[in-house]
Amino acid sequence: MQAKWEVLDNCLKQMQIVDLSTTLEKGMPRWPTHPPIIIDQTLTHEHDGMYCQTVIFGEHSGSHIDMPSHMADWKMDKTLDAYGPTIAFGPAVKYDVCKFGVKNGERVSFEQIKQLEEEMGDHAGEGEIPVFNFGLQKFWSTDKDWNYYATNQPGLDEETVKLFLERKVRAVGFDSAGGDQPVDGGKESFAYGHRKYWLPNEIFIVENLMNLDQLPTRFYLMLLPLKIKNGSGSPVRPIACF
Repeated sequence: MQAKWEVLDNCLKQMQIVDLSTTLEKGMPRWPTHPPIIIDQTLTHEHDGMYCQTVIFGEHSGSHIDMPSHMADWKMDKTLDAYGPTIAFGPAVKYDVCKFGVKNGERVSFEQIKQLEEEMGDHAGEGEIPVFNFGLQKFWSTDKDWNYYATNQPGLDEETVKLFLERKVRAVGFDSAGGDQPVDGGKESFAYGHRKYWLPNEIFIVENLMNLDQLPTRFYLMLLPLKIKNGSGSPVRPIACF
């Protein structure tokens, strides 16, 4: 009989793996109120006989996961170190909401989500992870237009956010900087998932996912956050397996 780790190893060797993470680098997009990432070549071979960089970043840099404490001040006991490492491991379902052409600052509607689920013949259920593809990866940039990605995005309406709470999903993923929150030219609308339905009910939010166009409708999502004491969130290295 094969050991469990051998079964897992064999399964992974037969699967396609897609990296969904951003690269942590200078000048990358960030939420306007969050600190920029700083990367310094602290040690070099010429000066120190070895190479090592110093990296300074906010907890919500690049591809990252949000904890309940991030937005709910009555959930300050629900920080990153209160959970195990597999909090966002699970079956995932991709929602290509980009097909609706919803504009920045507007919301994908409950009716559109139900239409999409009918077309897919599938939906994210209890313990699973819906991942929303707004088609925003093309705006991820480190050049002079870096700020556009984080200040312009569609979102989800309240009924949609509430639907996934009622379905008891494990986490929710997005290819945007603000998840369910619509933003138009930096003008923010209310974030129902962050403020009311998801984070306060321990449904984690994963943002800034890349390469969603390479995924099938169903896949298995695995990501590992850093173990940060009292962390409100953490950068992650998410991978999709299918």
